[in-house]
Amino acid sequence: MGDEGEFVREIQSDLVSAGFSLPQYGIDGIFGPETRRAVMRFQKRYGLMVDGLVGSQTLNKLKEVLNTNKPINEFPLPDGILQEGDEGEGVRQVQRALKHLNYDPTYIDGIYGPLTEDAVRRFQSMYSALANDGIYGPNTREFIEMELVDDLS
Repeated sequence: MGDEGEFVREIQSDLVSAGFSLPQYGIDGIFGPETRRAVMRFQKRYGLMVDGLVGSQTLNKLKEVLNTNKPINEFPLPDGILQEGDEGEGVRQVQRALKHLNYDPTYIDGIYGPLTEDAVRRFQSMYSALANDGIYGPNTREFIEMELVDDLS
């Protein structure tokens, strides 16, 4: 914690490339709480000791993961807010992720209609920390991403 510089920037870049996002501060070269959480999620997913420190085991596993050709994040999620009436690739991404997590919106058509809203609502109802409003926003995104990480590991 607190380290800064090019090495930290490289670690952050590698984490993002491996599918561990840094949505708040991004690749800023500062090893703060967000970078530590991403390191811990990475360590948990790959069965390493979860200490939030980037030692040789974590570095080696990160390089190994980046050298595989398999994309880590099979379900990219859009930023921002989506709700009934919205359309486009972002909606399609949310629909694909929900279907994968068994909250099937019926159609993966890029249209945020009543069925997609219902699927989002059903997902939200599983977590007391989420408003059960059927609107996809930053909080819902975070929980979907968490479920996907656990599911894909």
